[in-house]
Amino acid sequence: MTRTGRHAAPRLAQRYVLGERLGQGGSAQVHRAVDVRLDRTVAIKLFRLADADAEQVRRYAQEARVLADLSHPALVALLDVGADVLPGTGPVAFLVMELVEGRTLRDLVGDGPLDVAATADVGYQLAQGLAHAHRAGVVHRDVKPSNVLVADTTPASGRRDAPTVPVVLADFGIAASDATATHDAGDDRATASYQSPEQALGEPVGPASDVYSLGLVLLECLTARRAYPGDPLTASLARLLHGPQIADDLDHDVAVLLRAMTRTDPAQRPTTAAVAAELRGLRRQRERTLHAS
Repeated sequence: MTRTGRHAAPRLAQRYVLGERLGQGGSAQVHRAVDVRLDRTVAIKLFRLADADAEQVRRYAQEARVLADLSHPALVALLDVGADVLPGTGPVAFLVMELVEGRTLRDLVGDGPLDVAATADVGYQLAQGLAHAHRAGVVHRDVKPSNVLVADTTPASGRRDAPTVPVVLADFGIAASDATATHDAGDDRATASYQSPEQALGEPVGPASDVYSLGLVLLECLTARRAYPGDPLTASLARLLHGPQIADDLDHDVAVLLRAMTRTDPAQRPTTAAVAAELRGLRRQRERTLHAS
């Protein structure tokens, strides 16, 4: 860590100047920062090592390994990793990631439900990103609206498949490889309202678990309501007692897909690739209807 003046902001690895804090959770903080070497703004996830236990350190290392193996427009990009010492904080490890300017999907849905076209657009991007992760053997295990970043940039024009609501999935802190995707202490960090039944029961998880969680996220986009609200125990018990309530007046094609994605048996759920294909078709169908009207 270096400073360029008495009141200068902390600089990590003689390269990243820390700015405002964007979020905090557990032993980690996320800051806006400037990469002075490349003159670009980034997001830095700081892990305080002095008070971190072995499990927290494992999660940090796991997130770094997972992100290093993934590269997709709908997944947050890892740019660098490192370690340093900050005055008043002590030793830290850090991940440097792309900064997505905007807000979370949770904030967006808080303004009201999305229409079918926008929901299909968001879901298509997330399903594509998850399919990429699943092909790499990675299960996210915590797909929820607050982990989806909604970019406020204008989508690239001239592309037939350009998203109208560009989104990026973040926070792979409890992701796991398919080979080790059994229940462990890490799953306790997953938000109960969006966990799959197998997660709630402490059973092995896999790509189908992400499909279930994505189904609940898309249902919330359409209704602006959580399918399983309440405290973790209440949400988990409700999920085991009944499936999510999908109203009869919901768009028929979307309702059929959401019911398939949220089946209790993981083996009966579609793959993320199949979900992406279905949502792509729904998005194009709604676009044609809109243009024709």
